[in-house]
Amino acid sequence: MTEAARVDDTYAATAVSYDLLTADYLPAQRAVVDAMVDRLDPARGPVVDIGAGTGQNAAFVLDRSPSATVLAIEPSESMRAGLEATIAARPEWAGRIEVRPERIQEAELPDAIGGAVMLGVIGHLDREERLELFDRLGRRLPAGSELLFDLQEPIAPARVEPYDFTVTRSGDHTHRGIAEGWPVGGEIMRWRMRYLVLDGDRVVREDVAEHDYRHPLPDVVAAQADLAGFDLAPAGEARFFRLRRRP
Repeated sequence: MTEAARVDDTYAATAVSYDLLTADYLPAQRAVVDAMVDRLDPARGPVVDIGAGTGQNAAFVLDRSPSATVLAIEPSESMRAGLEATIAARPEWAGRIEVRPERIQEAELPDAIGGAVMLGVIGHLDREERLELFDRLGRRLPAGSELLFDLQEPIAPARVEPYDFTVTRSGDHTHRGIAEGWPVGGEIMRWRMRYLVLDGDRVVREDVAEHDYRHPLPDVVAAQADLAGFDLAPAGEARFFRLRRRP
């Protein structure tokens, strides 16, 4: 077995095989994004894709809504490489998607936006950052428009024993993702992610990354978003939620 390569940025470890590792989750993700497309307001402004990753959600929006534009915010350089590759493969999107490298906390937003998607992000924000973001988005979204987000399981911090969150194949190689987590205080969990590429029993590549992630309760998020004029409702599967901007 090769010695595990430890990296500080978990996305540096996942980015190389991100689309393979998340393939099993895409149908549910596509379903909730598709459901919100009809409630977007493209004429008002771009859809803000916060934590755009390799561009999966941006692709769903641009393909489903020919008049939509996307402002894709992705601070991870390794993930942005995948995002730029996704855009390069779709020349028909020219002029419809802009990529920004800042964190959402520092990113400048247009005065008006047509909707927002924030999947795999809210756990990176502390309480004050969530309040500030909800306020910023609430002042830019039209009444009736939505912010789509998710909460990673477990809903509340708890010990999670190592488990395979995905196993997929690419040619003769098997890609395996293993996750484990434990509470470290308050709403925060520490996650250890192990990524393996296997050729039979032989380890071709192994990366290990650890990161802290917040697990706020849905009621906590609902109360914070309410202060910015949002109502919370489920969106599809249990981990997805939508915040609708009140009139």
